[in-house]
This record gives sequence, structure tokens and C-alpha cells, in this order.
Amino acid sequence: MSEGYTFTSITARPGEQARIGVSFYLDHDAWIAFASTETGRPHLYITHGEVSVSVSPRTEAITADDAVIARRLADHAAEYAAEVERLSRQSQDGGAAA
Repeated sequence: MSEGYTFTSITARPGEQARIGVSFYLDHDAWIAFASTETGRPHLYITHGEVSVSVSPRTEAITADDAVIARRLADHAAEYAAEVERLSRQSQDGGAAA
């Protein structure tokens, strides 16, 4: 069974800004948590090994736009979870279509 890993890539093309990407291939060592500060500013944390990411609204004055972004993140996370669960069931069934 393969272990998880994390990597960062930097892509730079002439005349364009550099792009930085971080990919998490999570395993049982991943740490995922939600926290809210005393000011009420929420944070979603993902840590794997020495790499971590924190997701949070951009300001202390949280707006309806921030809520829309958070809901979009949650919706895509739910789709991701459903697909991983489907693939897990398919794998347990010996690769048969689910």
C-alpha cells in the first residue's frame, strides 16, 4: 500500500507570473482540523508531514461573499468525499462498476 506524500511545484514561463501549486496525497498521517479564533474568524487546516495549508476568509469582517466561497469549498469537498467513497467500494468489490 502506498504512503501519502505532498509536493510543491513552481512553474515559470517567459512573460508570465510564476505559478505555485501544492498537492496533498493524504494518508492516515494527515491532520485536518477546523478552528475559530477569539475574533470568530474560522480556519480550516490541512497538514501532512512538514507541509500545511490554512484556509480562511480574507478579513475579520466576514461578508456574504465569504459565505458563498466557504459553501463552494464545502460542496466540492463533499463531492470529493463521495467519489473517494465510491472508488473505495468499487475497489472492495474487485473493480466492478458501482
